[in-house]
Amino acid sequence: MRSSLGISVISSLVAGGSIFLLSLSALGQTSTAPQESATAPPASPNPWTFRFTPYAWLTWMSGSQTVRGRTIDIETNTFQLLDHSDTLVPFMGYFQARFEDRIELFADVMYAGVTAGRSASRNFQINPFVGGSVAASASIYYQQLTIEFGGAYQVAKVGRDRGAEGAGMSGVGQTAFDVLLGGRYWHQKADLTLDLAGTIGINVGDLQLSADRSKAIARSGAVNWVDPFVGFRVRHTLAPRQHIQAQADIGGFGLGSRISWQALGTYGYEFGSTGSIAWSGVIGYRALYVDYVQGSGNTLFQTNLLQHGPLIGVSARF
Repeated sequence: MRSSLGISVISSLVAGGSIFLLSLSALGQTSTAPQESATAPPASPNPWTFRFTPYAWLTWMSGSQTVRGRTIDIETNTFQLLDHSDTLVPFMGYFQARFEDRIELFADVMYAGVTAGRSASRNFQINPFVGGSVAASASIYYQQLTIEFGGAYQVAKVGRDRGAEGAGMSGVGQTAFDVLLGGRYWHQKADLTLDLAGTIGINVGDLQLSADRSKAIARSGAVNWVDPFVGFRVRHTLAPRQHIQAQADIGGFGLGSRISWQALGTYGYEFGSTGSIAWSGVIGYRALYVDYVQGSGNTLFQTNLLQHGPLIGVSARF
């Protein structure tokens, strides 16, 4: 009897202790869960930013283009080409990926295809292998694709960070200095067509003739080369949402062209945003020069051309 009573008491104590321990465990779980949530570290921001900028470059062109030993003197601009050319197809776009505002990868694509007929004779003059009225009876198809690619590294930043002064003030007044290293791929193609009617002194023995033998055609075919380049860039935050930058580079070094160089200055203003994309307007001025030569005599291809003018674009940063 006493033994059964003792067993019952012990069983009751064990059951009660188990219930008490389970209650404490449940209480501990409910009390610590909010505490763990409150102390969880915030998600770190993405160190990468990306920017895409389609733009228009209103160029003035001066220099010369040689196709199969025949030289075309070029002195024209976008407005004349729009007025006097049969076709003008341009495309320009800049892409940038930047890591923690220190390391940058970039690509810049510039394409233009021009078909200029007889009405463009004021823009394209033919010399010195022809005479008579041939300058008024010439047409040209000119195609150029230039792709710049490379990287930039921020070597220094000067100026006091004014981020504590309020929203949008971070970086205002600071100037960053970058070094650039990259390459510039060139693709060119030029076809020169001469109308032989009513002209004198034309040597066309090595040129392709049209079926009716009234036209002589000098074709360059596709010419491709790559210029390595080195450069320097200065970036300055002028005011909240306003940035200016200037850069210059030089390349070629006889490895591709004999020499090529570029100078560029831009001003950007961030005017709004859509979701996670910030939109900016960009204006600037660019100059690009190249001196490339291959072949000799009747196989000579040479471009010696300076392109310069204002540019305007819209930039999306995300």
